[in-house]
Amino acid sequence: MRKNNPTAHIGELINKTAFGETIKGQKFGQIIKHSTIFSFWNNIVGAKFAKFTKPYAIKFQKLYVSAKSPVLVQELSLYKAKILKNINSYSMPLGIEIKDIIFSYKNYAVSIPETMSSLVEDKPIEITNSQLEEVKINEQVEQKLKANIDKINFLNDEQKDNFSKKIIDTYKAKLIQD
Repeated sequence: MRKNNPTAHIGELINKTAFGETIKGQKFGQIIKHSTIFSFWNNIVGAKFAKFTKPYAIKFQKLYVSAKSPVLVQELSLYKAKILKNINSYSMPLGIEIKDIIFSYKNYAVSIPETMSSLVEDKPIEITNSQLEEVKINEQVEQKLKANIDKINFLNDEQKDNFSKKIIDTYKAKLIQD
């Protein structure tokens, strides 16, 4: 008998929210999924590596990570299989499978070099909390999102509130960027 896995439905939830229907379809859903995965980076690699690394893109089932030094890139390469296993535990429920990780130290200080920009579909944007607070969104969209998140069984109320806030902030950031 097949067990019902509630984590398998979170990717569907993001694709079916009002955002996926109203903002460029799947592309916005992908932005939410990638930023959700990146938000767990500290849990994936641990505090030792998280302090000196930054994931910045997922494209063609590859995760692109910038590291502070070439020595760190070498050390991360030794842990690549373990990192892949850890990241897939976070990405698979979102419907994203990571098959490879590309580590680079050359782009740690800058956001993304122009030579890599063709590989990156979505770049992180820098927006302050005060800018986010100024953006007003449709209340029906917000209520529909919260209702969908309330259906997630494996999150407690505080986690549901945090998840809702992150998705709404991401939506507001997208509105600011456009």
